[in-house]
Formats: sequence, structure tokens, C-alpha cells
Amino acid sequence: MGDIIDEVTALVRCRECPWYKNCLTPIQVGPDDITQFRTVMQATNLPEHARGELDQLMENMASLSQQMILQSCPVFTQRLKEDAGLAGRIKEIMRNWGKDSDADEPQG
Repeated sequence: MGDIIDEVTALVRCRECPWYKNCLTPIQVGPDDITQFRTVMQATNLPEHARGELDQLMENMASLSQQMILQSCPVFTQRLKEDAGLAGRIKEIMRNWGKDSDADEPQG
């Protein structure tokens, strides 16, 4: 009986999540974020050359983060932490992405 309650609770948590059915998205760092960083940097007492270097670093990090970092919903993150098997299955799917694509297609 506990398993049924756990499943229902997980389903309700998922459906109530503002990320519902959009569990992962690439992180978005936009011009507003960089402008905000520059504003914060102007308030510091760093030398001008250090600000320029940090500004360039921020732009590089923003570019890289959009290619490498994902944001995930709290429910999905918690499920991955609680279930090593789920994380393992996802890793296996990603390792085999595109292999045997004919085998994945439904037979008609």
C-alpha cells in the first residue's frame, strides 16, 4: 500500500510543479544578466583592468553555460538523487542515443 501512496504523491508533486513536463532546459544567460553583472562590478573598488577581465570572463561563461549547463525542476532533481537506478537508465539512454534507431521504431 505504501508504494501506491508514494507513486500518487510523486505524481501530484510533479503535476503541481511549475516545470511540469519541462523538466530540463538549457540555462539561459541573457544580455540583462550580463548588464546586471556589469552594474554590480561598477559598484566595486576593483581596478579598471580587473573589471574588464571579469567582464570578459562573464561573457565567456555565459556563452559556455548555455551549451553545457541544464536547469532542472526540483522534482526531477530530487528523483535523480533518490533513485540511482533512474539516473543510470538515463545515462544508458544517452550513451546509446542514435544507435539501433530502427529497433526503437514501432513495428506496424
